[in-house]
Amino acid sequence: MNSLFNSIYGDIYSLGESYKKAFCAAARIILSFLKKVGKLFAGFFVFVFTFFKKIILKYAKAVKNEAVQFAGEVKRAFPVLKAEFKEKPVKGIFRFLKYTFHAFAVHERFNRAVLSTLIPVFAVVFLFSFNSTFRAVTFAVDVYIDGESVGTVKDENAYKEAYKDASLRLSSLGSELEQVVPEYRITVTTVAGLDDNETVSNNIIAAVSDKTVNACGVFVDGEFLCAVGSEDTFIRVSNRVLGEYAEASGYTADNCTVGFYQDVTTVTGLYPDSVKMMTADELYAYMTGYSQDNVEHTVKAEESLEDILSLYGITEEYLLEINQELDTENIPEGSVLLIKEGKKNLSIRLTETYIRVETIPFDTVSQFDNNIAIGTTMTVVSGVEGQDVVSYTDTYIDGKKVDSSRELLRFNARMPVNQLVKIGTMGVPVGDDSIPVSPRLTRDQGGRFVWPAPDNCFWLSQGYNPYNSHYGIDIVSSDDGSCRGRRIVSVADGVVIMATYHWSWGYYIRVDHGSGVVTGYAHALEGSFRVNVGDFVRAGQHLSSIGTTGNSTGYHLHFEVWLDGTRVNPLPYVYSEYLGVAVK
Repeated sequence: MNSLFNSIYGDIYSLGESYKKAFCAAARIILSFLKKVGKLFAGFFVFVFTFFKKIILKYAKAVKNEAVQFAGEVKRAFPVLKAEFKEKPVKGIFRFLKYTFHAFAVHERFNRAVLSTLIPVFAVVFLFSFNSTFRAVTFAVDVYIDGESVGTVKDENAYKEAYKDASLRLSSLGSELEQVVPEYRITVTTVAGLDDNETVSNNIIAAVSDKTVNACGVFVDGEFLCAVGSEDTFIRVSNRVLGEYAEASGYTADNCTVGFYQDVTTVTGLYPDSVKMMTADELYAYMTGYSQDNVEHTVKAEESLEDILSLYGITEEYLLEINQELDTENIPEGSVLLIKEGKKNLSIRLTETYIRVETIPFDTVSQFDNNIAIGTTMTVVSGVEGQDVVSYTDTYIDGKKVDSSRELLRFNARMPVNQLVKIGTMGVPVGDDSIPVSPRLTRDQGGRFVWPAPDNCFWLSQGYNPYNSHYGIDIVSSDDGSCRGRRIVSVADGVVIMATYHWSWGYYIRVDHGSGVVTGYAHALEGSFRVNVGDFVRAGQHLSSIGTTGNSTGYHLHFEVWLDGTRVNPLPYVYSEYLGVAVK
């Protein structure tokens, strides 16, 4: 036992000694590396310090000594130069230049150091000053009338705006402004020196008109109407006109906006004193007045509608249009009818806004399910209609509706939920005559499928031959006549899963009968489809008509049967129905 413990202790001790030696060796390597790196950095710093001390400090000390000598020489030379400048200025200038060249020659190192420092400083100061000055300076357009400047604007477009504004305000003077057309020149000025367009417009008017007045001009569709004392006057009058109209119409600001139909604008500034001025009452009278009065008719005793229409040469439709509440079957004596609407100076447009909640119909999505019997449908998810909150506007001009239900904004409050319906494609066991027989069982029962071309088309021009890549049977007429246009029917109950055009099969229909059985009907006449994808069809139901579309050499029906995705011989499914089938 002791020998065993001694052996284990010896092994552990040897292992510990091995780790110790390995650790010490690694530590020595790391310390040696760090020592070398330290020496390298110390040598670099010593080199930098020595370079700085020998080169830079030595150069700085020399420059300092020369600066002291230069200062002393300037101090000694200054009284001499001062005296010579007083006695003989020309001689003083030459002596100053002589001292300057001598100083550069003797103190070259000092002067070079001074210039290398001052030149970059002066360059930075110059660039900063130039940039600030350049940013404050801009190209502009100086506007002149008869050689006199009337203002400076930033560009030609601003000049045109100012000229247009002045032209509007001077429109009452006719062609006076056209006789004095302003000129403009490109100039350079500071940004602070630019004038705004209104200032230039006022200056133009002042230059072409001897007497001016500060007023607010009113324009209708760009044409000058009049001027009023101030813009506040125009605002008060127009608000009164529009407010009275809205109140009389029974509308509030919550659901409508009211404004003039015409484009009514104002321009405030200088106008010639000959401009047409209006008071507030005169402007109100114009805004609510008519340039042409209404034509009205008072119905007399025993006067018929025909008499009134004949009298004024108008139609009943026109009369109803301008008298919307008129009852043409009963027009009492004394009724006042509007025959012709007067023309208002300013028409008023009222826009009414209202909100509707509209339903969004849901779609029905159908899915075929082999776990549900043929002829059975099951609603898996009930459809839910969505909702949109829609903002509409109606527009009225002088009380007449001119635009109805214009959509303004649509917000979706709830998305519709589509209805999911599953359509059964699975056959059911035999025994219940009221339910279609499972197509999967028909082969074992000797063929219970309906013949796909029942109108005297019982012969086969080509049979099932997979070795020749012919995976169906070609059915043709059995009465020596053409089978063109004769019926193609479904051989059993099922769901139409394809009704399309194929480059080889032509117009082609495929029906899923459930239990993995699918039938195909090819080369149908163009435009002869009587069913759509998703339709449930019964055995013997007319699908289409025999044709020769696609890769076909004559009128015939190419009929196929698919079993679990593989095309099989169709004859065992239909043969017993017509024992006389023969290959032609």
